Amino acid sequence: MQLTIAMDDQARHILELAAERSGNRHLKTWAAGTAERHRERLATLRALLAEEGLPDDNPHEGHDMPGMVNARELHALETARGPRFDRLLRSAMLEHLDQSRKLVAAVRKADADSAVRRVALATAIAAAEARRTLPSP
Repeated sequence: MQLTIAMDDQARHILELAAERSGNRHLKTWAAGTAERHRERLATLRALLAEEGLPDDNPHEGHDMPGMVNARELHALETARGPRFDRLLRSAMLEHLDQSRKLVAAVRKADADSAVRRVALATAIAAAEARRTLPSP
């Protein structure tokens, strides 16, 4: 759950950049909707952490991990505009969505709590839909 929270929180941040930085109105709309679904899932995941008495911190902060942009990539996203931003965002989100699906598959195979398994299934469905509807460059 903590890794998914770290990944989704970062994805939410870069998705929200699209409103001001993207040059593609379809990508802006997609990013806004995807960011909203990430915010909703983050609230659910944080509630599950609280129920389990686990801390809501990010032990993955600063790590260069699949599904997350590193510091250099984040800086590029935060400074790019137009088509360059769009390419960077698409690339980052494709990696994020693919890694999310891998994490979900691992959770679904593990002996996880039923609430966690439900969130994992919803995450898998959302990731597949987001990937399917990601606008072309």
